[in-house]
Amino acid sequence: MRKSQIMTLVRLYNTFFVRRILNFGVLSNPIIKILLFIGFIIIFLFTSFSVFAFFSETLHSEEIVLFLLNTYSSTIVLWTIVVTIFLKFVFSKVDKFLILTVNFPINNKERNFSLFIFETFISLLIITILSFSVVTSIIWIHKLAFVDVLVVNILYISTLSYLILQVISKLIASACYYLKLTKIFHIINISVLIIIFSIFLKEARQLVTNLSSDLLNKTESTRGILVWLQKFHAEYGFLKTTSLYLFITTLLISVIIILPDRSYMFHNKHLLTINKVKSINLLKTYMLSFVRNINTVHTISFVYLASFILMIFQLDEYILYPIVFLSFNSIYSYIQSQNIRVIMYNLSYQAWRDYLYLIGSQMIAHFIVTLPLLFLGILSIQNHINLIAPYGFLILGTLILTMTGILFPPYNDNPFSVVTSMVVVIIPILVIGISLSFLNLGLIKNVAIMIFFYFVVVQFSIQGLHNLKRSERYEDLG
Repeated sequence: MRKSQIMTLVRLYNTFFVRRILNFGVLSNPIIKILLFIGFIIIFLFTSFSVFAFFSETLHSEEIVLFLLNTYSSTIVLWTIVVTIFLKFVFSKVDKFLILTVNFPINNKERNFSLFIFETFISLLIITILSFSVVTSIIWIHKLAFVDVLVVNILYISTLSYLILQVISKLIASACYYLKLTKIFHIINISVLIIIFSIFLKEARQLVTNLSSDLLNKTESTRGILVWLQKFHAEYGFLKTTSLYLFITTLLISVIIILPDRSYMFHNKHLLTINKVKSINLLKTYMLSFVRNINTVHTISFVYLASFILMIFQLDEYILYPIVFLSFNSIYSYIQSQNIRVIMYNLSYQAWRDYLYLIGSQMIAHFIVTLPLLFLGILSIQNHINLIAPYGFLILGTLILTMTGILFPPYNDNPFSVVTSMVVVIIPILVIGISLSFLNLGLIKNVAIMIFFYFVVVQFSIQGLHNLKRSERYEDLG
């Protein structure tokens, strides 16, 4: 692998990341950037001083310091998983940009390793910011007495956790490639990472309980995957721990380099769900454009994954609430059905009929894909409100976010343009909700206002479809 090519790609990723995320929408305004930077500095300094003040009053003995650092290392592991999931999600949405690198004079290993370096840099930067106040406070209070513990519990643990997650992603990518499941790699990968996060979250909660018991009883009986390196360090010392860390790190990086990864080289956004459709009509066409889209498949997978995690934590009463996330995909519904609409423009197009098909196809698809969860909910949910309310929220969310996708179409599947459009729509809704709670108008008046509000949502959506049709045909919008 050539170092110059790799570093050029890393700089390219950085430029893309800055322009696509840090310069999007209102963030492109330098005044907004300055205000956000000042706000970040104020929060950062306030947090650092608060942590220092708390540690100055509590960290008076070695046992308490070790208890704090051992519990904090589990938090670092969880944050590392969260950062990895975030980066995998971001790059899953911009794989069209990564496909452009096929035309560059680089090989696949250079491309993958450069992406790994960039993800590592972002992860380490975020972990450094998160752990800065804890590290500086302990060093300020105890000087260098616990510097080896800080290195092991924060640096070693976070980097090893990150590298292990990267290896898992590489293994999943290789398996998906050889099994010809590349289209759903991102679904499988992020789902596995979320499951790992839920398992480690449960383990971290138990770890804090066990460490607290050890601190009170003056014992050292706590064992677990989250403290194995800390225990090794306590038993064999810093030098042997560093040697073990370097060996494992070298091994993991070697595996990352060796394993093939073509997960970002396939950009078809639709799945072939049906080989042959015997009969077709307009409603079925809308439904297929919706359910075959890879974004819809992602959302359905995450809904079932979230319900599974709720069952892991014994929250069976709320397993239907994740179906509300299906409504978020409605923001793409207009774009997903645009090809159908272009044909209808040349035949017989009516905005109200387009809207009915758009909403109706989503409602039918939502109900069909959530049937297994509904049957499971009927067997396990005691409170009937928890059976009905999720579907009510799903319907309302679908209406609002479909309107959002019509008024602010997210062209080119840009995930960051969605943020601005959702903020524009959600802020008035929050203002209305807060106003109603303070006015205390009573149930009947509140229901009447909400019905009127959703009537306005439907009218805005239909008018938006009408205006988009005229815009597509270069007609006068006046």
